[in-house]
Amino acid sequence: MDDNDCSFLLLSDRERSALRLAIHMAADKAEAAEVLDRHEVAEDDFVEEFPDLAKVVQLLPD
Repeated sequence: MDDNDCSFLLLSDRERSALRLAIHMAADKAEAAEVLDRHEVAEDDFVEEFPDLAKVVQLLPD
């Protein structure tokens, strides 16, 4: 993804809710990474836009 790509801004409220739910349901960091790929959200954008969820991912096992 391009550094200037802000695809997370294009997510609807429904997509954001689905992303939040999927992250909370992820069993490990690999599954969380798959969620980000599925929603086409770069990790840097995710950390910037969803810092609370990024902390949840940090606590997941490898």
